[in-house]
Amino acid sequence: MNLQDLNQLKSLFAKHADPTLSHKMKAYMRNQFEFFGIPSPLRKELTTKFLKEYGYPNEDLVAEVITAMWHMDEREFQNAALQIMDMRKRKFHLDDIQLIEQLITEKSWWDTVDHIASNHAGHYFSRFPEQLFIADRWMASDNFWLQRTAILYQLKYGHNTDPERLFNYINMVAHSNEFFIQKAIGWSLRQYSKFNPEAVIHFVNTTSLSNLSKREAFKVLNRKSSTTS
Repeated sequence: MNLQDLNQLKSLFAKHADPTLSHKMKAYMRNQFEFFGIPSPLRKELTTKFLKEYGYPNEDLVAEVITAMWHMDEREFQNAALQIMDMRKRKFHLDDIQLIEQLITEKSWWDTVDHIASNHAGHYFSRFPEQLFIADRWMASDNFWLQRTAILYQLKYGHNTDPERLFNYINMVAHSNEFFIQKAIGWSLRQYSKFNPEAVIHFVNTTSLSNLSKREAFKVLNRKSSTTS
């Protein structure tokens, strides 16, 4: 697969375009992106079919191909790019963090950022823990999408979550009025509460958090409490 092959992917997507669904998808994403109007299961199926025919981009081309897909108008191309990233994440090398950060900060919205955070950034930092200074840099930036990624990258770590790092990151932005930061704080704590409820309860009760973050953090614990009472 090379850059020229993307024209074939565009033709494939265009054949399955649904103007009615496109309008609904665009409205759902606050009219920030264009859409062909392809449902997610079908888009994944079409992308898989395309990759079987044209192959995956070679490692020396992958960043260029992914970037090109990221710059294409319809959101289905960004989703297809993430599907390719999913399939090659076991091959991540040290420099891939540059591509990951680029994808976080360009065409940023929750649909791509959250996927990158838990799948790509999370896998990268587990493979290269010596690079966690980059997550520290994200938290110190003024880009809330980078901050959200740093808070969420441990979502799939389970018992391997580093609570000290997680709690420290949350403390750095605990007073933020940004919805996506408040939501990320609650989501990360809710997920960790499945593995260390005592630590989450103590942290929430001793930290000044928004009501939204607190509600999100306690969702699983409150559900468990209601089923046992």
